[in-house]
Amino acid sequence: MNNFSAPQLDPLHPRRHLQQLQTPFGARSVYDSISFCNRCGSCQQACPTFLQTAQEPCSPRGRNQAARLIAERKLTVSANRELLEKMVNSCLLCGRCTQACAGKIPTAQHMLELRRTLHTRALPFLLHTLLSWRSRRPARFGRWVKMGLFLRRWGAVKIGRLLGLTRLGSLRWINHADDILPRKRDRQAQARWKEFLAQTPQTPTMIYLPSLEAEFFMPQLACSVLQTAQNKHRVRVWTNTASGLFEYVYGDLRQSRRQVRRLIKRWEQEGRLPLLTDSVDVYLFLRAAGQLFDRWPHWQQKADSFARQVRFVTDVLPKKLAAPVSGRVRLDAGALFLREGEPFDSARKILRTHFKKNFVECFYKDADAPAFGYSFVRYNLAAHVWTQAVRSAARTQTGTVFTLSGLSALELGFYLGKLYPYAKADHLARLNG
Repeated sequence: MNNFSAPQLDPLHPRRHLQQLQTPFGARSVYDSISFCNRCGSCQQACPTFLQTAQEPCSPRGRNQAARLIAERKLTVSANRELLEKMVNSCLLCGRCTQACAGKIPTAQHMLELRRTLHTRALPFLLHTLLSWRSRRPARFGRWVKMGLFLRRWGAVKIGRLLGLTRLGSLRWINHADDILPRKRDRQAQARWKEFLAQTPQTPTMIYLPSLEAEFFMPQLACSVLQTAQNKHRVRVWTNTASGLFEYVYGDLRQSRRQVRRLIKRWEQEGRLPLLTDSVDVYLFLRAAGQLFDRWPHWQQKADSFARQVRFVTDVLPKKLAAPVSGRVRLDAGALFLREGEPFDSARKILRTHFKKNFVECFYKDADAPAFGYSFVRYNLAAHVWTQAVRSAARTQTGTVFTLSGLSALELGFYLGKLYPYAKADHLARLNG
């Protein structure tokens, strides 16, 4: 009897793709995971893009069906490229469909596999190149970010807007970046951050991997996380260190795999300590790092050991919090791939314990913020979803919306200030001051 080989989306380039996905029901091949969808439609009312378009190709079951037909060679990429690109890039990878699905089908992961089959770039070329430097050339990336912030403070972006330069196709992303990034420098937080970095412990008990936004744009967030962690641990900070998530979502899977391998090697050299992150997206990605190495059992074992040591900020927050927040609060559970599990349950428990009746429970159809920079992706409907998230906060008269990533706090804060200035957005870690 011949061995059965599962169909692949892109059999000519197998190393650009995952062979297996980690699901709540165990490891499955990508094709098996896609085929598990029986098109029941329970995911449709949970999908923010389907609610906006009412088009079957923009529904989770429509996306899964298209991926399955491509794997079975019943649908050709070349003849349907424009529709497939719109279908893939309109998906916010928010995981709402997986949460609503009885079979927990990871549609977001399927869409990433389909994007790798299309060999398409979701982000503008200049933005993609700049962000890719963080893993390839971190020193250059740090210099360019500092230079960009310096030019922005001196009005370069404002001049570019007046001259219409930022309306050019490759530069439009600058407008949104300028909108969401803080206008004023928190000099006190920057000074505290530098002091923390200068006090590197000789015998650390924890590693802190700050997100890009915490390290470069939100020093107050990085200080809050580090200060909280230092109550129980001696923390070493990995500065300007990429996690591999950007390449996994927007770039080359092989580069993402190489970056995670570097993290694992460094982690082993520094004593296999718990690794703390302030981004729920990075947390979820690293916790599933084993699926990157399905062809290399030795590295998969290392990645699984590494994943078990990844921590989120909810693991270090104390029971008693000192943040002077008044009024009603809620949790924005926006994240990549998944919206349920330990970090989300812990965050709700912390807010419910601290604010009691002032904690607003989110309902099934309440909109959450698109995660991980999806406002910069072509064909997406992120602006509509942001508006729904603001309406949800206004409808419940929420004063503070807590997020689980700094980027979500920045973007949601911009839309709240524009449409509902009564409320503000902040990262959950800021609860401890």
